[in-house]
Amino acid sequence: MAPLAAAIHLGYLPSRVETEAELRFLLRQELPLRKGVTPREFGVLFLAGRGRRGEEVYTLATGKKPALVLKTITKLLPLLGEDPLNYHFIDCKAALDQYRKQRAVSSPALCGWYNAIGRMVREVQRSL
Repeated sequence: MAPLAAAIHLGYLPSRVETEAELRFLLRQELPLRKGVTPREFGVLFLAGRGRRGEEVYTLATGKKPALVLKTITKLLPLLGEDPLNYHFIDCKAALDQYRKQRAVSSPALCGWYNAIGRMVREVQRSL
């Protein structure tokens, strides 16, 4: 899910789809890390690219304990002389969970899932 969010953020994919056919076409695109990572790659930051405002966009596979990994990184940043306020961490799974709770009746399930990711990306972009 994070590679899709990164691709949407970087403008490679649209933030919204209208039809299942459009979504199927987008999901066939070759995106880096689209098929996931191995457990050895958990905790590794992967640079996806630079956003419109010059921000670097990364994906991070966290495994089954994303809160622990994100807490560790956040606490480590000041030790490395970095300001944690310069970083914006997003839990993509949380956006999907929120969509599942609010499932929109007006859009097909897969389109709704993809559009929920797009909504999350647009909210992040507005907050930058």
